[in-house]
Amino acid sequence: MITYRFYKKKDREALIDIINQVAGRERSLQTEKYVPTPAWEKLLEVGVEKKSGNMLLVVCDEGKLAGFGRLSSEDQGNRAAGNVGIVLLPGYRSQGIGTKILKFIIGISTKFNYAHLTANILFDNEISLRLFRGQGFRKSSSRPIFAANRNEFVEEIKMQFSHINAEE
Repeated sequence: MITYRFYKKKDREALIDIINQVAGRERSLQTEKYVPTPAWEKLLEVGVEKKSGNMLLVVCDEGKLAGFGRLSSEDQGNRAAGNVGIVLLPGYRSQGIGTKILKFIIGISTKFNYAHLTANILFDNEISLRLFRGQGFRKSSSRPIFAANRNEFVEEIKMQFSHINAEE
């Protein structure tokens, strides 16, 4: 049975393992493994922190982590935009799980005072592009990035969702 809950510190190693599994086996992330950036380390320390605009939601299958959704402040200054990321292990994709996570994040993002949400998706990650388009995200820009797990430059698409436009 699939359940959703907020991240707890005890989830840290399982969540990092999911990142490593997906990054190491697939081409949908731009890193080869979890990279302990200050932003990720803070997120893994606090899990949910309304004042900084950060949140991790985990997906569990019979108590075992199967993926996660992340909302974090894109603009450290005025927090006008939140950045969204969703990672699911392969066996949990195309079952509506990502849609449930994304709908929850869109809903809760207003409580974090975000006017806009963004998502950075590699050009050939059709599952993610379809998921985000289906919830009202639109392409706002693209840029070449170096994908370490591919050892090449690829196009990263920035998708954007606006609460302002969604309410009209």
